[in-house]
Amino acid sequence: GHCGGAVGHCPCAPQGPQCERCRPLFVGSARGGGRCRPCRSFCSHNAGVCVRREERARARGDPQRYPLS
Repeated sequence: GHCGGAVGHCPCAPQGPQCERCRPLFVGSARGGGRCRPCRSFCSHNAGVCVRREERARARGDPQRYPLS
């Protein structure tokens, strides 16, 4: 998609000292010229939030302490 601005010195969705991470609600790899995509687009408009595998496993192991809702 079109980048309408910048966040700090990182274009669009990357963040971090070297623009190496995607901002919350974005997924992908910002390293080495990769791109961050909105979660909603990545999940075919079925979800607005993305979680890492580790977060998902933690939530499944202890849903009371780490709810995904």
